[in-house]
Amino acid sequence: MKILIHYPFEPAQIQAFQELAERLGGHQVIHVTDEESAVAAAPEVEVILGHFRPAVCAAAPRLRWIQSFSTGMDKFLFPEIIEREEVQISNVAGLYASQGAEHAWALLLALARQIPLAVENRARRLWQSGPVIQISGGTLGLIGLGGFGMEMAKRAQGYDMTILAIDPVRTEKPPFVAELRPSSRENLHDLLRRSDVVMTACPLTRETYHLIGREELALMKPTAYLINVTRGGIIDEPALVEALEKGQIAGAGLDVTEVEPLPPDSPLWDAPNLILTPHRAGASQHRPRMVFEFFLQNLERYLRGERPLNIIDKRRGF
Repeated sequence: MKILIHYPFEPAQIQAFQELAERLGGHQVIHVTDEESAVAAAPEVEVILGHFRPAVCAAAPRLRWIQSFSTGMDKFLFPEIIEREEVQISNVAGLYASQGAEHAWALLLALARQIPLAVENRARRLWQSGPVIQISGGTLGLIGLGGFGMEMAKRAQGYDMTILAIDPVRTEKPPFVAELRPSSRENLHDLLRRSDVVMTACPLTRETYHLIGREELALMKPTAYLINVTRGGIIDEPALVEALEKGQIAGAGLDVTEVEPLPPDSPLWDAPNLILTPHRAGASQHRPRMVFEFFLQNLERYLRGERPLNIIDKRRGF
C-alpha cells in the first residue's frame, strides 16, 4: 500500500509515519509539497493524509481513505469525491474545539467589557470607557452541540449561565445543559428569543447556509451578542450589518466570513459594535502537534483494519 502525505509535517514527523507504515505491513509513505507531485504519485495511492484536491483524487483509482486536516468540510467536498462510495473521509472534528471556544469567549468578553474601545483610548491617552455588560447569570444559546459547542458550554458553566442548545445529531443532554432540542426552524427561533448570547457551533451545509438572516436577527434581544467562529456563510452578512446599524442586537464577533480574506470594500469593516478576527479560532501553539498525533493515531487504526475516527457523511457534509 502507498500512503500519500500532502501536509507540511516536520521531517521527524514524516519519519514517524514511515516507521509506522513499515511496521504494520511494509507500506510506503510518499511525502509531497505540491499538487503536481501529488498527482504524479496518486495512481498507486490508497490513503491520502492532508490536502486532497480534485485532480489528485481523479488520478487515484485505488484511493479508499482520506484524512483531512479540517473540521469543516464545506470547502473540501467536491461532487466527484462525494459520489465515490468506496472512498471514506475523516475530518478532525473536536481537535480544535478547545482553542475555538476560547476564541469565541474572547470575542464575547471583549464586546461586553468594551475592550476594543479601551485599546483605542489607550492609543489616544484617554482614561475613559463606555457602558459594560455582565455576562454571568445570563442565557447562552448554542447552535450546535458538537465539539465546539460542548467546549463553549463548558466555559459557560464558570459564568453561571443557563445553556440552551439545538443540534441535528446529539440527543443525550449533558448535565450542565438546561435544554437540548433538535435542530428546527421553530427551535432555533425560540433559542434566539431567549438568549443573551448566541454562539454558532455548527458546520456550513446546505441547511445552515444563511441560517441567521434578517428574520432571525430581528428575533434576538436588543441586548444580545452574536458570536461565530465556525464557518462564514452561516450568518447573512448584509442582514447582520443592517441589524448592527439599527441597534437590533448589542454586538457581534466574527472570526469567519463568507468570503475570505474579507474584501476591503465589505460593509463589515465599518459596521458598529463588531469585532473581526482573521479566521484564527482554531489556531494555537499546540495545533501542529495535535494534527500530527491525530493523523498518526488514525493511520494506525486504518492499517490495523479498524475503522478510522471521525468518518463523515459526505452527503450531509459533516
